[in-house]
Amino acid sequence: MIAALFYNPLPLSFETQLWLLLPLCLGVAIVYKAVRTHDLRRLPREVGFLMGYMVAGLIVLCVLVWLVVRYWP
Repeated sequence: MIAALFYNPLPLSFETQLWLLLPLCLGVAIVYKAVRTHDLRRLPREVGFLMGYMVAGLIVLCVLVWLVVRYWP
């Protein structure tokens, strides 16, 4: 049943696909920091910082790619 989603994926709009980046970044940040941290009391703060860092990096990368595509001769 679940394998059918790979053959016939759900139609999602572009905006919906962009919103799905936030849970992806959160999951990656949680797993990475859970493995790398030494003090679990600092885990939520470190996860929040890493997630913000990843989202900000993606925004900067998107703006740079947009500028290259828009204004490259």
